[in-house]
Amino acid sequence: MMLPTENNETLLLFFHGLDSSCETSKYTCIEHQPKYCQTVNYREDFKGVFEIYDALIQEKRQEYSRVVLAGHSLGGWFANHFAHEYGLRALLIAPCIDPSVVLFNRAPIAGETDLPFPTSNVELTKVMIEVNDEILDVATAREALINLPKSWEVEYYEDGHHRIAREYEIWDYVNSLCNDPI
Repeated sequence: MMLPTENNETLLLFFHGLDSSCETSKYTCIEHQPKYCQTVNYREDFKGVFEIYDALIQEKRQEYSRVVLAGHSLGGWFANHFAHEYGLRALLIAPCIDPSVVLFNRAPIAGETDLPFPTSNVELTKVMIEVNDEILDVATAREALINLPKSWEVEYYEDGHHRIAREYEIWDYVNSLCNDPI
């Protein structure tokens, strides 16, 4: 298997899921360099996470000519949110479509804020949905991911499981989003 060469022009900024960290297999399987993941505690100060991520993205956009966002689960929701805000490419791995519903009774965010899942970003956006995922409701995903811009690609994977890394697929999507030479 051929590996991507280092692409110092493009930073991959990864957002981990709830109760996770930069050690999640979804992040550690990514070969692209440079990459960065800031560990945050969504349960402690959910609204404050917006400020942390916003400042981080602004800082990294000053350092790199391109920033690509990737996120898993709740981190996928944040990656999508900021990809829309800044017009960035994104990889959304089993993204949380509606945090207020999905995380009700799991995190103190339900009802705190309006948490839409916008689908109008015209930049390249790749979405990985795992069928039979114990956390992401596929029916919700299919309902939300309609009438998308042509720049969006959604793949549904059979026999998915929220905690299993799809290393090859993630690797392939990251290379495509970052324009990594092989």
